[in-house]
Amino acid sequence: MGGHGHGHHHHHGGDFDWEAMADKLEVDGAFVLPLVGSVVGDLTEAGHDPASVAHVVDVGCGPGVVTCALAEHFQAATVTGLDTSAELLSRLRLRAGESGLDTRVHGVVGDLEQDLPQLGPADIVWASMVVHHVDDPAATLHRLCGLLRPGGALVLIEFGGNPRVLPDHDPLVARGTWQRLEDAATASLERRLEPGMIGRDWSSDLTGAGLTDVTDRFVAFRYEAPLEDLPRRWLVRHVRRGLGMAEALPADDTAALVAFAAAVENGDRTDPFVVADRRVLMARRPD
Repeated sequence: MGGHGHGHHHHHGGDFDWEAMADKLEVDGAFVLPLVGSVVGDLTEAGHDPASVAHVVDVGCGPGVVTCALAEHFQAATVTGLDTSAELLSRLRLRAGESGLDTRVHGVVGDLEQDLPQLGPADIVWASMVVHHVDDPAATLHRLCGLLRPGGALVLIEFGGNPRVLPDHDPLVARGTWQRLEDAATASLERRLEPGMIGRDWSSDLTGAGLTDVTDRFVAFRYEAPLEDLPRRWLVRHVRRGLGMAEALPADDTAALVAFAAAVENGDRTDPFVVADRRVLMARRPD
């Protein structure tokens, strides 16, 4: 499952390694930046002129890679990053300062499963790979709808399909090893989430929250071979994270995937590419 590299950072104990979590989430955030640009283009086509967008809220913003990218796309906007973790929000503030965005990018502690802080009406609410973590997604989407001004848009980004990283004739693909890794990681993820969360009927949830003009599609993005540093790091971690989630993979599969990750990391394999997608839903609060 293409999204099993999401970051979930609720309910961690006091000894949790927030720096390591932030590092991982920064790689994940940077990896999807081509998707962000594509979705912003869709918003523009839907009538949300970037020059007239005054306030964007990025919920579950983590260390703020996408938050700051949204500020770059919407250059007249204040962008509020909302997250449960003060530790991750401190990384957001640092990033905003280093990017010269600290006058427009702000972090606010808030929990999607509780009443949200008063943030002022938003033109766009961006919720990427976060709503599937809550106990009651429908109630959460009602809260997010309440952040929008009339005519504002909610962007919901959820799990896509399995990424493709090698041609069909490569032994890892041809022998089914890659597919078994993805299937096992998806099964592990499904056990961790509420039942039915992967592939959920989000369109009905959005309509039930009072939103209209709902669109629901898969948006693809790609990195060509030879991979540059960022997608190469993402791919290595995707494989190793999948191996950590996957249970009862055949020993031959595990050995082949461990060797593949090491070869990519060391630069011994330059043929992998990445073709990934995410499910992107957009909806509008009625005027």
